[in-house]
Amino acid sequence: MKKIILSAMLCGGMLLGVANSGVAHAADKLTGTTTATATVAKGDVTLDVDNTASFANPQPLSADVKFDGANVGYTVTDYLRDTNGYTLSAKLTDTDATRTVMIGDTPLDPEGGATKVVTKDTDKTTNPKENLSLSVEYKGITEVKDYTTTIEWDLQKAQTQQFKE
Repeated sequence: MKKIILSAMLCGGMLLGVANSGVAHAADKLTGTTTATATVAKGDVTLDVDNTASFANPQPLSADVKFDGANVGYTVTDYLRDTNGYTLSAKLTDTDATRTVMIGDTPLDPEGGATKVVTKDTDKTTNPKENLSLSVEYKGITEVKDYTTTIEWDLQKAQTQQFKE
């Protein structure tokens, strides 16, 4: 009888040992946290234009001073993807009778009126950053100083795409 009791205890102990070996012990990390940030932009189409443009080389004072080669980067983003093209206009915010400003091959109105400088007719307005070339020419200046030109931009989206039923 002692052998049966001893055998039962030994067998029961082995069964408990096997059962306990599958229990999970303390883990390093069982939970986590993720923060997702979503930005809502004002409007469905936005224009992002470089704040500054610089000409690489200073020019000596003369009767005709021309600066070429500055780039103005811009990006048009269509958040709703329903814009069928856009027009980008530029205008000078000050008048200077000695200055001529060109965006690409288009002269800006010296009196400050808006001039169309980019017209796109596609619905793919989420292009990466594009560049416009800028040149400024001064005639008849007599003073050595930094001359500043400020350009105001205006984006007009074209008509919304027409969906057929």
